[in-house]
Amino acid sequence: MGSFSTEIRIDAPREKVWAVLADLGGIYKWNPGVSHSRSTSESSGGEGATRHCDLSSPKGYLEERAFDWRDGEGFKIDIYESSFPFERNVVEFSVRADGDGTIVSVSPDYQLKFGPIGALVERLILGRQLRKGMDNLLAGLKYHVETGELVGDTVPASESA
Repeated sequence: MGSFSTEIRIDAPREKVWAVLADLGGIYKWNPGVSHSRSTSESSGGEGATRHCDLSSPKGYLEERAFDWRDGEGFKIDIYESSFPFERNVVEFSVRADGDGTIVSVSPDYQLKFGPIGALVERLILGRQLRKGMDNLLAGLKYHVETGELVGDTVPASESA
């Protein structure tokens, strides 16, 4: 079982950040790990909304469902089907105002299949890969919200870097 939390500050008001996050089908616009995504429910956001994501690296897919939706504040994503050996994978997104900016945090909580072998794989390999993926996801969100540009498969270098 693994869990962690990471966050980033985005130089934009909470409402602008929330509008991007709440469009579940649009995650491909800002997550460099997602090559294509689409809403698979009538609603593109909100309690029970679903999406399909095609992953770029490693190749694979995710079927996801939103729950615990707190409009303007956060939600959780249940990855209920994927090409990866997860027994359970829930990712929480939350946003909070920080002066004229916004703090976005992402907190995955997951468990791999295969008992002790899965736990070993998580500890030696997957945990680091997931953390890197979440850091890239947040960097891509920051870039997209602040510039309005699509991210692609890597997050472009910041102008201030």
